[in-house]
Amino acid sequence: MSGPLAGYRVMDLTHAAAGPWTTMLLGALGAEIYKIEPPDGDIGRLVPPPQNGLSAKHIHCSLNKKNAKLNLKDERDKDVARRLAATADIVVENMRPGTAARLGFGYEDVRQLNERAIYCSITGYGTRGPLGKEGGVDTQIQAFCGWCSINGEVGSQGEMFRHFAHIDLNTATYATSAIMMALYAREFSGKGQLIEVPMFGAAMALQSTRLAEYFATGEVPVPLGSAASTTAPHEAFVCQDGEYIAIGIENDAQWQALCRALKRTDLVDDERFRTNPDRVVHRAELTDILGPIFQTKAAQWWAILGGRFEFPAARVLRNQFDLLRYHPQMVENGYLQELDTHWGSLYVGGPPWSFEKTPASYFGTSIPGEHTRELFEEFGLTLDEERVEAVPDDDSMHHLASAQNGKPHNGRSHGVTPKTAAATEAGR
Repeated sequence: MSGPLAGYRVMDLTHAAAGPWTTMLLGALGAEIYKIEPPDGDIGRLVPPPQNGLSAKHIHCSLNKKNAKLNLKDERDKDVARRLAATADIVVENMRPGTAARLGFGYEDVRQLNERAIYCSITGYGTRGPLGKEGGVDTQIQAFCGWCSINGEVGSQGEMFRHFAHIDLNTATYATSAIMMALYAREFSGKGQLIEVPMFGAAMALQSTRLAEYFATGEVPVPLGSAASTTAPHEAFVCQDGEYIAIGIENDAQWQALCRALKRTDLVDDERFRTNPDRVVHRAELTDILGPIFQTKAAQWWAILGGRFEFPAARVLRNQFDLLRYHPQMVENGYLQELDTHWGSLYVGGPPWSFEKTPASYFGTSIPGEHTRELFEEFGLTLDEERVEAVPDDDSMHHLASAQNGKPHNGRSHGVTPKTAAATEAGR
């Protein structure tokens, strides 16, 4: 491992989405991750769509991890888990509040074993207050925090934001950054600490600008469709070809550039639109003026014009992921990578960071329980033979893939070498 966290060990007691995504990010940064999975498996394994018998989402969440199956209600397995906690730099759990403690792996339990451990607890609502003992899932948190009420078409009652597990994944990024800061603090104190990252808190942080509107004006924010609440014009407009162009004007210089491109310089001196606050107040009138203009040309025309006149504009890619997949910007930056896993080839979003000397990277997913024996043996213990998980070879995975996909096997192993989309395309 070569990432900035190389040499650090993580005990992963997570399930579902927010926790596993956190530890996957830590693994991409180079940490050694030991995912502790219950005997009956992580519930995330059942989330569709499947890829050769396992959830594609779960394969992604399990990248860069070793996997050991342990029953934390069994004393022998519990002893192994305690030994792992004693050697871990980081422990991450996202169980219902109180569950980890009942199993003997709450913060105080781990602190007694290892005072240097950073203990990150991801919860639904936090551990204090009337909901402090409640669990929480993405949609539930969206509804409770008011997120749903500010999304959707103008005049609607709001709607769920259906990017998959949006609150889960954002909570994970907050948790990852908090863990990094706690590791930095440990360099000075020599001691670990407890971090609590509630999904509710992450969701409220993501709403900061809309909350500011409420506290500044006393008016409850409402859905605005694709429009931004703080700048205008800042929304998507339908074009001649039925596609959309997203315009994102954020200052007066960009507004003037847009007016020149549209050959409507008269709008620059219109008192309703002279400054951004003016344009926000008169957004509906401005949209009525600009809408018909954008319908006179195709979306790509306006995108090119945006580059020429230097105002923010981009086509809205609808059902066109194949175009994005091979776009030079995507390819050259490695934002999409192909990994060989036990369950076949998997495309994942590449690491979102770029480190000059300690590059982050993704590699394949472990078979459930694949490293249970390794973990036992590290602590001088013997694993019963009947508990050893069978790791399928390439031929068996070939037959499974062929049977389920009806596609020929590409002859590759489950190796750890990521490939950019460019390399994949070049090989066709």
